[in-house]
Amino acid sequence: MGGQLSLREVAALVGGTVFGDPEHRVMGLRSLGSAQGEHLSFLANRRYLRDAQHSQAGAILVAVGQKLAGRGRIEVADPYLAFARMMKYWHPYTRPVAKVDARAWVAEDAVVDGARIEAFAWIGPGAVVGPGTWVETGAVVGSGTVIGSDCRLMPKSVVMDGCVVGDRVWLNPGAVVGGEGFGFAPSEQGHIKIPQAGNVSLGDDVELGANTCVDRGALGTTYVRSGAKLDNLVQVGHGADIGDHSLLIAFSGVAGTSRLGRGVVLAAKAAVMGHLKLGDGVMVGVASAVTSDVEAGQKVSGIPAIPHRGWLRSVTAFAQLPSLLKTVRALEKRIQELENSS
Repeated sequence: MGGQLSLREVAALVGGTVFGDPEHRVMGLRSLGSAQGEHLSFLANRRYLRDAQHSQAGAILVAVGQKLAGRGRIEVADPYLAFARMMKYWHPYTRPVAKVDARAWVAEDAVVDGARIEAFAWIGPGAVVGPGTWVETGAVVGSGTVIGSDCRLMPKSVVMDGCVVGDRVWLNPGAVVGGEGFGFAPSEQGHIKIPQAGNVSLGDDVELGANTCVDRGALGTTYVRSGAKLDNLVQVGHGADIGDHSLLIAFSGVAGTSRLGRGVVLAAKAAVMGHLKLGDGVMVGVASAVTSDVEAGQKVSGIPAIPHRGWLRSVTAFAQLPSLLKTVRALEKRIQELENSS
């Protein structure tokens, strides 16, 4: 871990401006509620402004122009980004020493170049594991799979046969890359399994959360492009293509062969049906279901997903339906009375 820093030094690291004593020293980050005078904290959401005003932190990372009476602060362009940088300073990732534990199983023809392979990991025939990569206890690298440099395969993560993983990829516990795609042909004899002969390709700087699954294609490749981050319990179907720097939040899913552009965001529980195309920068709301193509830059919500503003109006109208129904029935009764009296 990094040592103590003055606020002047913190400001230099995050590109900020100190308001308060620039020589005050801090030794780590804490939440607004638990921070004391020797800690740094941050305010990235104004709903926590009251907590920031009452915080005992030695200084708080805030947006430019954000005032905090009686509190030391460092104004930055993006407090959350500054928080991330300081977290990396105080909690740096330390590359493990290259070593193959005697209790690991490594195929004779596998190439392990300067990697750390822990006890009970399994490296298949013809696999390649790049320098600086850490394969932890119980992780599996399938036959013919290529793992890049500086990756981390955490316990019980699996990369199946023939898959390709770029550099600096992190697989959290239980993540599965290259499991069988869900392919079955209905028949009178039951559902006939279709062999899934494709593979999966993960780009550089991809992260898969715990128990997230990316299925192999039936014929081609399932892609998760560089910089994409997938939360826990995300499902990517066979033959899908997840664009660069996309964010898929917990429980979201993309069905087979659908294409997501660069920087697409799927909120928690969002679903994209099969064979669709979402353009660059599309954002899909919580628990929404996308059933048709979405043009670049659109925000959609609902089931089926529609433009977000329209969905907000629809939700408002939905809440008013009981009173509207009561009004309609009263009008129908009045009309009927008028017709009967004429």
